[in-house]
Amino acid sequence: MAKVVRRQIREIFGDTLNKAFLPFIEVFVWIAALLLLDFLLQKIFGGIFGLIAKHSKFTWIKKFYTHKVFRSLIHFIPLNILISINPYVFQRYHGFDEFADKFINLIIIVLILRFLFRVIDAIIDINDAEASHTTVGVRTFGQMIKIFVAFFGILTFIATLIDVKIGQILTVLGALTAVVLLIFRDSILGFVSGLQIASSKSIKVGDWISVSKYSIQGIVKEINLAVTKIENFDKTVSTVPTYDLIASEVTNHSWMTATNTRRIKRPIVFNVNSFSFCDEEMLSRFKKIDLISAYIQLKEEELKESNKNITNKDYVINGRQLTNIGVFRKYAENYLSNRNDISKSDKIVVRQLELTSQGLPLEISCFASSSDMIEFERIQSDIFDHLISASKEFDLEISQPFVIQHHD
Repeated sequence: MAKVVRRQIREIFGDTLNKAFLPFIEVFVWIAALLLLDFLLQKIFGGIFGLIAKHSKFTWIKKFYTHKVFRSLIHFIPLNILISINPYVFQRYHGFDEFADKFINLIIIVLILRFLFRVIDAIIDINDAEASHTTVGVRTFGQMIKIFVAFFGILTFIATLIDVKIGQILTVLGALTAVVLLIFRDSILGFVSGLQIASSKSIKVGDWISVSKYSIQGIVKEINLAVTKIENFDKTVSTVPTYDLIASEVTNHSWMTATNTRRIKRPIVFNVNSFSFCDEEMLSRFKKIDLISAYIQLKEEELKESNKNITNKDYVINGRQLTNIGVFRKYAENYLSNRNDISKSDKIVVRQLELTSQGLPLEISCFASSSDMIEFERIQSDIFDHLISASKEFDLEISQPFVIQHHD
């Protein structure tokens, strides 16, 4: 094939141009042929491995196929052919021999790194699918191995590119370690943090996050080596060190938006002096409230049965009794359950918190069925507008802090 190519080129360009262009044309033809071979092998064997993975019962085969481990192996077939023909094609021409050797070695390094990275990712994915106690350990160890592989791979690539031994590079790096760490401390921390963020997939550009250390909340616009830019909701931009996204507490609200729900959690503080047992007049009024009418009737029957053996029934604290705050708590639960904009698949909790100097907090906890900020705030405001106003129908009083006015 090579002789035919050379003869055709000689006939077209003549002897003078042939000597000048033949090396470039022949090298180009061989590289194009190898790329075409690699493409065909990927299509043929890629399809075969895809069918095997689809019908295989082994998880590791499916994961290896998903992470393209088999495809990485196929690349080594054309590479092996390239190594075989190197002495007969590329090294026949003066000036191409050293370049060809170096080029092939660089390709080998890149393919091996790519193969190892995909194997490690596949192993981590297999372990994550099993959901065992070793999941975190394997993931952390795998990420550490990837860092070491990348480090030594880059060193090998540089050593091959500039024709020096790795030991010499390590010796120079060892002598300059203190200076490098001092000068590039933030960059090194940012680089390591970037690798950890990319590996863990905890934060990405476009996520809504809160950084408690700096009291910042906004949308991630850019993650650089040293700093991360966060756009606040007032359209200002804050920058934080990238390593703080790993070293400090960061809340990613985008996981919440993915479910399109957002938690409402806020208390209403009541004046305990407004708490009382329910008398007949109160219960009669409460029966007219549709959301708790059935509840009141059921409770009256339960209390009547429970208190039938009470001796002094005129004394209100004897036996079981309903209270206005307890009935209101049930009303709040039913009210939330009947709203269409409250998630029914998440828990609805109305509970009392610890008594404070301002009163007794009644905490409302539920999930709005929309994570959009404007819609969420509307739903939350509607709920508390209603509950605060409805509490008056239960003879309850909302606590308000007293403001001491100083008179001159």
